[in-house]
Amino acid sequence: MRPRTIVSVIFAFVLSLTLVLIPTTQNESPNKAVAVNMKILESARAVYRVYLEGNSIGVVESKKELEDYIDKEQESIKKKYKVDKVFAPNDLDIVKEYTYKDEVSTAKEIYQKIREIKGSEAFTINGYKIFIGGVEVETEEGTVKTDDIVFYALDKDVVYEAMERTIKAFISDSEYKAYLNDTQPEINYTGKRIENLYIENEKKITQERIPTGEMIYTDVDTLSQFLLFGTLNQQKQYTVKEGDTIEEISFNNEISTEEFLVANTNFSSSKDLLYVGQVVTLGVLNPQFRVVEEDYVVKEQSVNYETKYENDNTQYVGYEKVKQEGQNGLSVVTQIQKKVNGETIATTTTNETVIKPSVDRVIIRGTRQYSTSGGWGTNYEVPVGIGSWVWPTQAPYTITSPFGWRWGKLHEGTDISGCGYGSPIKAANNGVVVESKYDGYNGNYIIIKHSNNYHTMYAHLATRYKQAGDVVLGGDVIGLMGNSGFAQGTHLHFQVSTAYPITANRSMFFNPLTLYR
Repeated sequence: MRPRTIVSVIFAFVLSLTLVLIPTTQNESPNKAVAVNMKILESARAVYRVYLEGNSIGVVESKKELEDYIDKEQESIKKKYKVDKVFAPNDLDIVKEYTYKDEVSTAKEIYQKIREIKGSEAFTINGYKIFIGGVEVETEEGTVKTDDIVFYALDKDVVYEAMERTIKAFISDSEYKAYLNDTQPEINYTGKRIENLYIENEKKITQERIPTGEMIYTDVDTLSQFLLFGTLNQQKQYTVKEGDTIEEISFNNEISTEEFLVANTNFSSSKDLLYVGQVVTLGVLNPQFRVVEEDYVVKEQSVNYETKYENDNTQYVGYEKVKQEGQNGLSVVTQIQKKVNGETIATTTTNETVIKPSVDRVIIRGTRQYSTSGGWGTNYEVPVGIGSWVWPTQAPYTITSPFGWRWGKLHEGTDISGCGYGSPIKAANNGVVVESKYDGYNGNYIIIKHSNNYHTMYAHLATRYKQAGDVVLGGDVIGLMGNSGFAQGTHLHFQVSTAYPITANRSMFFNPLTLYR
């Protein structure tokens, strides 16, 4: 009962005593006055005052009669939710009191007042209220707390199954079962072991009377859609055309291949074949909670050969001659990986065993420079030609987030991690530094202009070694890997564009990995 309701009841009862306790006169005996007052009190009868939203809307003879009348009038709600009982609104209080007056309302009259004030959707049924608390996340604007989520369901098993289905959207069914049953296979040479799997958000489920005016989930499919996509709206459909691939359909419709596979559970890989006329679902994921997976991973990793240069100042920049061909090596690396909703946000390499060492590629290159007119931005005259593309980090490394769409936004570069905080970052090719700055999103970053109007960007650096106007050659160390700016963990955001400034035209971005194929 609400405090204000308790106060009003006490006040009403005291007032009624004041009215019936008639003061005695000097000529009346105290015993006679008490007898008169007791007789009046005995004539008072019990009734029930009805409060809605803290305000009295009338008095009824019987609390049960009103409750039964409300239940009897809600046949449509019973049929819709397949329940046997409908209750009053949650903010309706029925309080017993005593009166000697005859002014009472019928159950029907009180029911009609409830309908007039609250509408038919205020009545309640037994069910479950689910609370999912917001969490603090890093965004472009800084650290923000996501919204709390509240929803309702008739059956708690529907809630548990829908949440489990959402978890399994980001982890295979076999891995999930093995983790739950503690039957994950031992890692003999390579493999993965899930160390921890949990929902980061606070979760509460309470049984209570839930308002029928709210969305009440009754089946697993509908609730699963809400938990994955944040909406019950029909997801976009696409009809497959000749030559389509899952990767192309996903990118052209601004979703990731992972989102495509979650929305189309009949596919297991982005390499699966499609057929003309096939209808697929295109949905942007907006999970209502954060599934955190912490993995211990041991894997083979190809070690890209390093490109070493021998400078020749008798030849102009742009001249290259291969002295020794390179050969990739092979290592077994041990890593600790953290994923949130299937996306790897942090990788730490704890061990590396070289199985086959790589062989450096050795190139003789010219270092004699042409004259340049200088300038700024797109007016820079690049005093170096395009040489061989150099991988910007050391090995071992992991691509934690590739170029492409994710969560409804274009990820304009490739995130590379696993090399360690403070590991060297190298210029991907010959060029001129056009920007070396800090901002809240990219942190410490460097942009290099190359020939043919290529521009590469290196973001979230711990340290910048180069400044605007510096000439760099492919493989030169330009800074150190870090996590400055908007970065979830230590990594390099490596980006390639054919336009400058970098943000001028998103259509000019392309996948950096194509430079190394």
